[in-house]
Amino acid sequence: MDATRMAYAYTGKNKIAKFEGHYHGGFDQVLLSVNPPIDEAGPPHEPNAVIESSGVDSYHEEHTVILPFNDLEAAAEILSKRRDEIAAVVLEPVQGGFIPAEQSFMDGLRKVTEELDILLIFDEVKTGFRLGLGGAQSLYEIKPDITALGKVVGGGFPVGMVGGKKEVMMVSSPKASSDVFDSSQSLKSSAKDVLFHSGTYNGHPTILAAGLATIHRLEKEINNVFAITYQLKEGINKLFAKRGVAMKTIGLGSIFNIVITDQEKILNYRQLQQSNFHIRKEIDFRLLCEGIYTKPLNRYSLSTVHGEKEINRTLEAYDRVLSQLF
Repeated sequence: MDATRMAYAYTGKNKIAKFEGHYHGGFDQVLLSVNPPIDEAGPPHEPNAVIESSGVDSYHEEHTVILPFNDLEAAAEILSKRRDEIAAVVLEPVQGGFIPAEQSFMDGLRKVTEELDILLIFDEVKTGFRLGLGGAQSLYEIKPDITALGKVVGGGFPVGMVGGKKEVMMVSSPKASSDVFDSSQSLKSSAKDVLFHSGTYNGHPTILAAGLATIHRLEKEINNVFAITYQLKEGINKLFAKRGVAMKTIGLGSIFNIVITDQEKILNYRQLQQSNFHIRKEIDFRLLCEGIYTKPLNRYSLSTVHGEKEINRTLEAYDRVLSQLF
C-alpha cells in the first residue's frame, strides 16, 4: 500500500498495473485478478480486471490495469498505450513464490518501464531472503525503483518494509512539511504535501531485532537450506518418475511447488490452471494423514530447521502416498 502510494506521489499519475495471478495483499487497489475464473479473465494477451472480493468498488477495475505475466510483447503494448495513466508496475518476480519470471522478460520489463517513465515495484514478500539474502532482484540482476518486503524481514513477526531509489523515497520525507498527526500545524495544513506512512508497529524494536538475528543466521546457513531444498525436490521427482506420473517441481532457492502436468513449461497463471489440482489436493490430504503438513495446493518452503531426518521422513511418506494413488 505504501509502495503504490509512493508511486502515485512521485509520478503524479493515479493508476497502477499488476500481473494476472499475482497477489500483493488485501487492500482494494490490488485485490483484482489474483485467481480469476478463466471465463471472466478475458483474452490472454489483454486480461480483464476481475474484482476478487466483495466490498471492493468497481472504481478499481478502471484504475488497476492487468498485464499478462512472462509475455513481454503484450505487456509492453498495454503499458505503451496507457503510459500517461500508469504510475507503476507491481509484480512478484516469482509468481506465487514458485513460477519464476524469465530473464528476458525481466530485462525487457525494466527497459520498457524506464522508457515510459513508469516505476517498477518488486513485491518480494515471498521471495525476500528465500532466493538469497538479496532476494529475486539480486538473482535477476534487476534494480527496481521500489521494493516491498514482508514478515520475512522480521524473522516471521508481523512487519512490512518499503525501500527504493533515493529520489522516490524522498517523497515520504517530512523535512519540507508535516504529516496529518502534527498538531503544531497552522490552520493552513501542509499534510497533503507529505506522503503519510505512519503506523502503530512502525520500527517495532523486538521485531527488528528478530529480523536482524535471522539475517545473521542465514548468512551462515542459507546455502545449507538451498541444498536441503534441492534434495527434497530431487527425491520427489524420482518418486513420481518411478510411477510414470508427469509432474514438475517448480521454484527457485528454498521455495518450490509440485505441479501435476505434462506441459513443457509453466510460465503464468493460465498455464497453471491446466494442471491436475484434483490429484495434487488428494496427495496433500494423504500426506497430512502421514504427519506431513503441506498447505493443500500451496508451495513448499524450507528453512534452517529442516535436515536429513525431515527430508527422509517426508520422502518415505510420499512413497507410501503415491503407492496408494498410482
